[in-house]
Amino acid sequence: MKILYVITGLPKAAGTSVFCGEVANGLAAMGHDVTIAVVNPDAPNLYPLKSQVKLVSISLILTTNDYNVVHIHGLWSPVLHKVSAWAKANEIPVVWSTHGMTAPWSMRHKWWKKFIAWHLYQKRDLKNAAIIHSTTALEVEWNRKLGFKNLQIEVPLGTFIQKESAAELRNTSDALKVLFVGRVYQVKGLMNVVRAAVKLKDVNIKFRIVGPDQAGHLSELVAEAERLGVAAMFDWAGPKYGDELASEYDRCDMLILPSFTENFGATVVDALSHSKPALASTFTPWKILEERECGWWVSNEPEKLAETFKKIAALSAEELEAMGKRGRKLVEDKYAWKVVCEAIVIGYVKLLLRK
Repeated sequence: MKILYVITGLPKAAGTSVFCGEVANGLAAMGHDVTIAVVNPDAPNLYPLKSQVKLVSISLILTTNDYNVVHIHGLWSPVLHKVSAWAKANEIPVVWSTHGMTAPWSMRHKWWKKFIAWHLYQKRDLKNAAIIHSTTALEVEWNRKLGFKNLQIEVPLGTFIQKESAAELRNTSDALKVLFVGRVYQVKGLMNVVRAAVKLKDVNIKFRIVGPDQAGHLSELVAEAERLGVAAMFDWAGPKYGDELASEYDRCDMLILPSFTENFGATVVDALSHSKPALASTFTPWKILEERECGWWVSNEPEKLAETFKKIAALSAEELEAMGKRGRKLVEDKYAWKVVCEAIVIGYVKLLLRK
């Protein structure tokens, strides 16, 4: 198949980039002809792609029409609307990944800008898509509630299965090392973690926050931690990538994802692949953490977070290790990139058979 992926940009830290880049890499390895089109293919710090994947400017692809499938990632950009119109004019079927952007919280955030785009082109473009791709059942539900009756495929984000290593078990006298990975932004719920820390001053626990600052939220968190007298419990590490990020997962005892909304939450899968349990808020689609006994799915209210961290800190190293091993098995069954790429190809084949 000749497949075109279209996304406004491929910054390393974005979940949309990870999905787009890794599925493109996987499909190319399977023998498909894959091109990714972005606004600026020469931008710095792009997500790493295999040599078989072509990276071009969106303006360049609009002069061609020889693709079997066009797969658009993300919403709201007039550039993506232009690609949708081009695909329709050339009768090329479109798969559209909404990447959590139809979540109720996301739709309300800066709603005045989105309201205009929604009624000018975005709603119509999604209705015209042959398939809408969602990463969770929750996202499928969001799209249905917005009135979309298109064929939907549910394919999750994936991860690489990490090589198993004999990690040194945590001594109960050591601090519980809690890791957050992602954008340091309001929606991620980190302010609630800072406020929960007030109730954890008698608990041996350290929070390490790894990720890029967005909209100046880091300074707000640091100021609040200092005001509440919990600054020593936090380590603001900045963004990490590649081997450095893998080391962060290896050194932690668990991961947190305390978000107010999350379409998927790829860092949970990454942590589980490193055999580390995860705590995710009930605003995320990670109930399976409790179902498979590899983590916690709780409210992100400061009181509930504090209560849960106290319980976790009291667990033995062996209990945490057993939870991590169950998480790794879950990843092997459902979230390996190979499994994800195969599911995406099945979706494309269904599309072409309907054409």
